[in-house]
Amino acid sequence: MTGSRLHETHLPRRTIVQPVQLSLLPGQVPAPLPELIGQLPGSQVETATTLLAGLIAKATVAAGAGDE
Repeated sequence: MTGSRLHETHLPRRTIVQPVQLSLLPGQVPAPLPELIGQLPGSQVETATTLLAGLIAKATVAAGAGDE
């Protein structure tokens, strides 16, 4: 009886990665911060900034707890 394909042993295949030609990318990736923020509603920017500051504070506390 031959082994099933499920139980065959083989090495995993390597994924071929193609290089990116940087000259084809847009010149402004991402958009400059003042232009980007100017397009958003002020209340949403304030909320996002507050949430981000809270996440940074939590990460700082968590990183500090791991140092001991």
